[in-house]
Amino acid sequence: MTDTLAKKIQDKSSLLGISSEEVSLAKALFVNRKYDYRGETRLFICEGLWAAKKLAESKITVTHFLFDPEKVTDEEEADVSLMLDYAEESFTVSAKVCAKISDRDGADHCFIVARLPEYKLEDIRLSDEEISIVLDGQEQPGNVGAILRSLDGAGGSFAVMTNRRVKLTHSRLVRASLGAVFTMKVVEADADELAKWLVDNHFKIVVTDLKATYPYYEADYSGRVAIVAGNEYNGVSPLWNTLPGATPVIIPMLGKCESLNVGFASTLVAYEAAVQKMRKRR
Repeated sequence: MTDTLAKKIQDKSSLLGISSEEVSLAKALFVNRKYDYRGETRLFICEGLWAAKKLAESKITVTHFLFDPEKVTDEEEADVSLMLDYAEESFTVSAKVCAKISDRDGADHCFIVARLPEYKLEDIRLSDEEISIVLDGQEQPGNVGAILRSLDGAGGSFAVMTNRRVKLTHSRLVRASLGAVFTMKVVEADADELAKWLVDNHFKIVVTDLKATYPYYEADYSGRVAIVAGNEYNGVSPLWNTLPGATPVIIPMLGKCESLNVGFASTLVAYEAAVQKMRKRR
């Protein structure tokens, strides 16, 4: 470790014990257990330093940075220095504390606690060409995170959760999204309110539906597009197919399985929308 970083650690962090309130908070966030911490309701945790630059660049508030200085590698020094400057509070912890927080084999030695921004539909700034996803009642945090990651990769601008059954701050969701949950706008909204907003703003509504017969690659994805991805077990709510201009689509299955995982299905449809828009721009 460089002398410069060692001095910064000394100046900008304090030692945290295993029974501290901050460690209890980090542990609760990691295992997705409710914990009353100063009235905060939108805190989430990232294990490791993979999110450090994304959080800072996205101007996401980092409330706590916990790390074991004995384990910091040369390659990690820049991110550790960044977090020491950026976080509201920084703490050094022992390897034993890291193991308590993570509760898994091979626990990391850095933990970042941050506050997830809260958005409403009126915060969305629309362009003429949009790709968005409606997350309708998914139950698996890994699926939601994967869908947000795919939407980001396809150039999507926002997502909306309705009939929510999993918290956006769930640690597995945050990890599976690789930061998309805090780098793009993700709104929670009532289904009826969202449906009206989409119609009023002239969105094409592409509904992924096992009962559909229209292949997803034949749909028109020009203009503003909202892709509706449904619950892992029950599919989409009936509401979406009743909206003006809604297009139910299906991904053809060439084997013996009935359908793809909702995360994979959403990825295919989002990228089809992106490819069509890229072709149009050419």
